[in-house]
Amino acid sequence: MTERKPHPDNDLIEQMQQDAMPTAQGSTAGGNVARTVGSRADLKTAEGQLSGEEVERATGADNPEQNDRMGDKAHDKVGSGQQNG
Repeated sequence: MTERKPHPDNDLIEQMQQDAMPTAQGSTAGGNVARTVGSRADLKTAEGQLSGEEVERATGADNPEQNDRMGDKAHDKVGSGQQNG
């Protein structure tokens, strides 16, 4: 088997991973956003507010830590509905 030498930045990478804030991509980063949104969707469906192919989306209130890190430019775009443009 080929001998693999340690990468010179392994210690730095390991430290950065330990210090990093979890993101919305991580399954353990808060972990309740999908559950919260799903529960809200179930409730709205039961009340007749959602039907067919309608989807309940996560909002900033569902993940306040991530929402707080969003900059003013992003807040303005989301507030005006132009986040994809």
